[in-house]
Amino acid sequence: MDTSKISIQVDELTYLLARVSKYQKNNQYIYLRAFESWQESYNLIATRMNAEKTISIPAFKLNPSDYSPSGKSIKQQSLEKFVKTINHQVNRLEEKIDELNIAAEEKLKQTSPLALFFHHTSDGISMTPPLAEHRVFVAIPAGELDLKLFWKGIQPALETQGLSFFRADRSLVDDTYLCELCQELHSCRLAIFNLSGQAPNVMLALGLAYGIGKPMIIVQHTHEVTLGDMNTNGHVRYTGADDLMTSLRVLLQRLIQEATGD
Repeated sequence: MDTSKISIQVDELTYLLARVSKYQKNNQYIYLRAFESWQESYNLIATRMNAEKTISIPAFKLNPSDYSPSGKSIKQQSLEKFVKTINHQVNRLEEKIDELNIAAEEKLKQTSPLALFFHHTSDGISMTPPLAEHRVFVAIPAGELDLKLFWKGIQPALETQGLSFFRADRSLVDDTYLCELCQELHSCRLAIFNLSGQAPNVMLALGLAYGIGKPMIIVQHTHEVTLGDMNTNGHVRYTGADDLMTSLRVLLQRLIQEATGD
């Protein structure tokens, strides 16, 4: 339940307190019919809140000692107990609203550095894409040979681990595609980069991933010069698609086992 819905419950409880106060001013005794109406209203709110599992509110029940000797009215001290109970729950709900607001502010502070490039609502609020635990971001150079290497080496290795993929292989990056890249990098479990020839599109995605601390794997042909000392989750050297598939599959299996603690 969000803060607006909780606020509605607070308003209903506050209105209930006003009803009780007005009745007390106009009546000397608290008759059963009036009190049962208030009690029903309170317990309906409690049932609603408990169903939402936002906060636990016990139902209010009367004891035999709460009734007057005649049984036609409620004792004044019992009514005060009821009012005290309502005030207590109002305070709890208001504290819950504050707690949710603080959590929302903290979440906003933790927005991804890539949020500037996400899709935005009409109010200008970035739409953070959901995390995709079983998808991998794969950046490869644009070209038939690298695409063939992907289908025969990288894609089969991902399949054996039950992983889907987003393939980034466009040589030209416009605003729309940049948005897509950033969203996929934010969402994916990890990223794989084929640094063959250090293609500009791959290096752009690599820089973005490195900047947000995304777990990554670098793959390079054995003839390629390694790109410095990068902090990655693995570096796979290959001579062809078959050994790339084998080495990458072993590495992915190890990383998944480490992540799940198996």
